[in-house]
This record gives sequence, structure tokens and C-alpha cells, in this order.
Amino acid sequence: MAVVGGPHAHMAEYEYSAALKAKQGPWTYDELYQWLKKPAAYAPGTKMTFAGVDDPKQTRRCDRLSALAFGQSGTAAGAEIASGQSSEA
Repeated sequence: MAVVGGPHAHMAEYEYSAALKAKQGPWTYDELYQWLKKPAAYAPGTKMTFAGVDDPKQTRRCDRLSALAFGQSGTAAGAEIASGQSSEA
């Protein structure tokens, strides 16, 4: 299942935080971008220990977009992001 367009907290074998379970609707590129930027801001109370990719001195916006493209590997959306043809790039 692709991440974008898929539901939040959908894997039965993982115990998601209440913060992520409370997110309604499918993942969008914007939501994934915000999640990768700073998980704690996107879903306050998340169990995610990853601080995010936010410091412009350490990373660039394209690093988050690369992660999104990887999450969409094998899909047209992933190819679009990876090629720079997406509005997200």
C-alpha cells in the first residue's frame, strides 16, 4: 500500500500513539512533509522519537521530498517527486 492516500495508523501489527490514531483521513503529501519536518508538531503526543528534518543548516526541503519519494517507490507519484516534476518539489 502506498503511503500517500493511505490511512493514518493503518498497520495492525504496530501500536500507534493515540496522537497518530486520532489523525483523520488519508495521508497527503503536505501531511507527510509536515510529519517528516517535525513529528511532534504534526501529532503532539506521538511516540515517534525522531526529531524531524527541520534545521536548514543540516538539511534542505528536498531531503524531506526524497523521503516522500522513497515512500512512494514504484508509484507514479514517487517517480514524479523524484524527477522534480511534482508541485511538491
